[in-house]
Amino acid sequence: MPARLGNFLIFVVLTIITIGLYPLFFFVTRQQETVELLKDIKEELKKS
Repeated sequence: MPARLGNFLIFVVLTIITIGLYPLFFFVTRQQETVELLKDIKEELKKS
């Protein structure tokens, strides 16, 4: 029984870490896409 409880606690900790990292990953990738889009817009404006 203690082994099962230990495994469950490890699962809970890893789940909390994963859920905490996902918003950071989403924010960073979203910012990168925004920067690329703005660079493209800037280049198009320079051409015209």
